[in-house]
Amino acid sequence: MDKNIIETLKGEVHLPPYFEVYSSTNYRNNTNCYSHALGATFPNLELYRIGAISGKKPIDEKYFSIEEIKELLFLDCDTLGLKIEESSLEEKISANQYKIKLFVCIWANEQIGDYHFWRQDNGGIWTEKWKGYCMDQIQDPEKDRMNSDPWHFVGIYKITR
Repeated sequence: MDKNIIETLKGEVHLPPYFEVYSSTNYRNNTNCYSHALGATFPNLELYRIGAISGKKPIDEKYFSIEEIKELLFLDCDTLGLKIEESSLEEKISANQYKIKLFVCIWANEQIGDYHFWRQDNGGIWTEKWKGYCMDQIQDPEKDRMNSDPWHFVGIYKITR
């Protein structure tokens, strides 16, 4: 990974989020749920695949387990200087923290198809970002499509900038 890009990402993820840039087509199309979860808006979709930032997972290689995804998530956060730890819905967060929820799509043949993140900042509202779209508020977290097959809830994590 290019050191200048890593430094740019570090600069972004250690500041309060500026998700207004999603109104630009370039940013909407070149960011996704993972960039949103990290707080990065640098428009380069290839960066925003779990394991790419740390250089531990080639872009074209499939994930083989939920544990691998979690390990790579922690390595990417470490590369960016973000502290990540397991959390809960009830845990309070400070101004320099936020929470993310991780979901993984597992097909009937047990292969991992995809992952998705939700993000919760100090206001307590969960948001998400899909490639090609602006950030959306999760209207009803209990009835959202991420709470049904083939999606599986993996965990809640607290990130400290």
